[in-house]
Amino acid sequence: MFLNRCETNFAENHYYRTNQILLSMLDLWPNRRSKFAKINYVFHFVIMLSFIIVQLTSFLTLQVTLNSFIIILSYAVPSLFVIVQYCAFYANPNEVKQMWKNIRDSWSLLKNETERDIMRKYASTGELHTILLTLSVFVSVILYAFLELMPIILDIIFPLNETRPRKIHALTEYFIDERTYFYAILCHWFICISFGFFVLMATGTLEFVYFQHICGLLKIASYRIEHSLNKYILCNFTPKEDHTVIQNISAAANIHLKAIECSEFVRISFMPLFFLMAIIFVSSISLNLFRLFQAISLLQSIEELITSIAFVCILFVFLFVANYLGQNVTDHNSEIFDKTYNVRWYMVPVKIQKLLLFIMQNTTKLYILNVGNLIAASMEDFTKLTSLSVSYFTVMYSLLKL
Repeated sequence: MFLNRCETNFAENHYYRTNQILLSMLDLWPNRRSKFAKINYVFHFVIMLSFIIVQLTSFLTLQVTLNSFIIILSYAVPSLFVIVQYCAFYANPNEVKQMWKNIRDSWSLLKNETERDIMRKYASTGELHTILLTLSVFVSVILYAFLELMPIILDIIFPLNETRPRKIHALTEYFIDERTYFYAILCHWFICISFGFFVLMATGTLEFVYFQHICGLLKIASYRIEHSLNKYILCNFTPKEDHTVIQNISAAANIHLKAIECSEFVRISFMPLFFLMAIIFVSSISLNLFRLFQAISLLQSIEELITSIAFVCILFVFLFVANYLGQNVTDHNSEIFDKTYNVRWYMVPVKIQKLLLFIMQNTTKLYILNVGNLIAASMEDFTKLTSLSVSYFTVMYSLLKL
């Protein structure tokens, strides 16, 4: 059993069960860490570190040129992100536990079935994306394995007079005879690739689900304001409804505050991670764009071309999703201001108008998830980071032409 009694007693837990299982398999779920968590952590860390080492050691045996330097780093730098992501989640179990507590406690703030349906919609979206990403990772790993095993498969199906060359589609150095120990090297490569994708899948889906939950809270806050005032106006301003609508609007303000607190908690807790993530993504995209350009220019290997395209696409998708989540929170927060302004606030008593004015003041300014006031999670910054990556790629290309 991956889940403890406290988690299974939570009525809506099934929306987050997949995330809990994935993190538990890596000993990253704080409520269910095994007795051998530290041993597993060392083992996992060694796997990821060895993946980078066998690539960097190729500098010791190859003639170092700008071209080989960039090709090696195109694999090594993205691999560094996996280590950073894994270590950040393992070293911050209390923060991960608090994320889960924030999700569980927020459901208790909901008052009726309509609000629960809104939250279920966002939770099911997070669950669906978790399942789709899990399936995508498994399919990607299988396709990558098929690509690496292509020479062996072709030797079986369409044998030639001589064995087709067998090699990893990356520059590595194991300091052993790669022909003799090809299958051992291939197994190590597959294990590292698969584990890296699994880490990104387990940690990334939790972050996605958490930000979807924040958007759900903001949606409920805007719904509660709009619904309370429309219902109040239809009741012809009965004094009995005054107290009720004030309570509902105050509760909506509390939910809005809860959502912002959840967002700020993640931003502050994982600020170093988000900053490193931005640097690594920009570097990785630049390096892999150069690698893709080389593959297209030389056209020496179709496998290299496919691998390069896949890497660039995956990096762009991750960068887009990270910024999309931040933009989604910003848009949902702005929606509260729009909903509050568009209701017929001029038809309610002054004491309720003052409460609405307080909410509009708190939502007038755009809420943006930023890291040290340098990087903001938004679609605007996605275009900036993309442009920056392309700029670095052009610099690499210019240096190569010198």
